Amino acid sequence: MSLYEGMFVMDNRQANRDWDGSLEKLKSMLTKHGAEILRCEKWGERKLAYEMDGRRRGTYVLAFFNATGTAVNEIYRECELSELMLRALILQVPAIPPEDQLKPSDEYTPMRRGEPMSERPRDAAPAAAEEDGPDA
Repeated sequence: MSLYEGMFVMDNRQANRDWDGSLEKLKSMLTKHGAEILRCEKWGERKLAYEMDGRRRGTYVLAFFNATGTAVNEIYRECELSELMLRALILQVPAIPPEDQLKPSDEYTPMRRGEPMSERPRDAAPAAAEEDGPDA
């Protein structure tokens, strides 16, 4: 068994209606496939960068669990079939980071369409190739 980190985006309508039931569905989905849940925390409801299944908002949940590789494949498959889950991302990690490093950041604001990108610092720009004169 390996350690995995899973970020799950739930349908916020269902999660808001019955948070305990929604969290229990996620936990039972993990344990059903043999995962041992080590930590599971709600990151809250956020606006999605793009619409998913007609939803503009989602409730994020971060989970750390031990599982086998085949169990992770089955968990992904069940997330695809679930009406509660909009997206899931599961990564193998070496260790669980400390709790103070896991808090979601409110600093990130996505760019709006048509908004100019910030100018790249001059020292980060690639060096221009020197032009050679014509060979004589």
